[in-house]
Amino acid sequence: MMKSDLSLSDAYSWEAELADGTTIKDGGDLAGCVRFSLIPAEGTGLPRHDIIGVEMLHRFGRGFVRALGGGVREYLHCVVCRGFRVYVRSTDGTALIGPEDYELYL
Repeated sequence: MMKSDLSLSDAYSWEAELADGTTIKDGGDLAGCVRFSLIPAEGTGLPRHDIIGVEMLHRFGRGFVRALGGGVREYLHCVVCRGFRVYVRSTDGTALIGPEDYELYL
């Protein structure tokens, strides 16, 4: 499970690889990437996720907060690919796949 001193948005780091071997670790544009990886923070026990062999468009993260200032209850990483989206939950590493234009709200 999650380490208590780690924020949900930091449970995973990400990196993407371009066709020429260049690795990127910031920004949102994934055009031309051949691999996208979500790498779990050490000690979290979360699974690693790699997306390979599909056209990737962009990525983003989204936090969901509890009502009345209760803090973040979930953080999702999203990779938008041609034809579908992949969401990964930072609390347990679950991957959710939906249509390219589907917005997930918790």
